[in-house]
Amino acid sequence: MMSKNTWEKRVSRVIRFCEDAARAVGIAALLLIMVIIACDVVLRYVANAPLAWAYDFIGLYLMPALFFLPLGYVQRCQGNIAVDLLVQLLPARGRRLLFRLGNLVATVLFAATWHLYVQKSSIAIETGEEIIGPRVWITWPIYAMVALGLTFFVLRLIYQVFQSPDDLDRDAAVGGHSQ
Repeated sequence: MMSKNTWEKRVSRVIRFCEDAARAVGIAALLLIMVIIACDVVLRYVANAPLAWAYDFIGLYLMPALFFLPLGYVQRCQGNIAVDLLVQLLPARGRRLLFRLGNLVATVLFAATWHLYVQKSSIAIETGEEIIGPRVWITWPIYAMVALGLTFFVLRLIYQVFQSPDDLDRDAAVGGHSQ
């Protein structure tokens, strides 16, 4: 039988792997955005032939990947915006309690949002939903990326509710960059 500590370490490793992979995809999306915009600018001013699809592709597919996929990683590092002016006046135990309570509330809200995006993605696949303009863009990948990013975010929120204070402090201090 697996001990609680062994199980916790395995779960932590799996969640970290998923967060790190999603973060890598987010970084790749950022790099791709920069390359596409640079090419568009060069082609626009040198050859008078801009990339007509560039801004739609960036806005529809790359921005959701850049913003939503790394959410779990950002939560792990406690890098999300927090208004903690008054919380800093509390003792460490009180801060941790409020952090866990906040994560519980956030879990419920973001799990509901996750559910909506899973449904939207499923409906978009079934109906073949598209955005029609100069090009036809399928919509399900957009919804799926948001749902995937929210999956990792909600998993991290749940994990942090039960995570040991030392591990919480370590993740916040290190931010996962020392690995």
